[in-house]
Amino acid sequence: MGSMSEFEALSSARFIPMSILQAPEMGQVELTRAPSDKTLEIKSVGGGYSWENRFDSLGIRKGRMVRKIACQPFGGPVVIEVDGAKISMGRGIASKIEVEVVVQSPSGK
Repeated sequence: MGSMSEFEALSSARFIPMSILQAPEMGQVELTRAPSDKTLEIKSVGGGYSWENRFDSLGIRKGRMVRKIACQPFGGPVVIEVDGAKISMGRGIASKIEVEVVVQSPSGK
């Protein structure tokens, strides 16, 4: 008998590679694709000078920590929390913001 192909192994559920079970590192992603209920660091804000000014007036700027509260289905708005204020924005606007998930130590420091 030959060895099982990866497809056969996965479909038979006898063997699942650890690489499939482990979540990949997020890295830098659009706000729309970031996970909810996580602390995020804003890495960049796109859209040109006028959008940067609009975001800045809302407290959304590079290096700032925010929390994504929700991403509504069917193209609905993205809701984030910045300094205790909840801000809702369309997906087109949210896609101009690049974020990275902040990994906190278990001790909270």
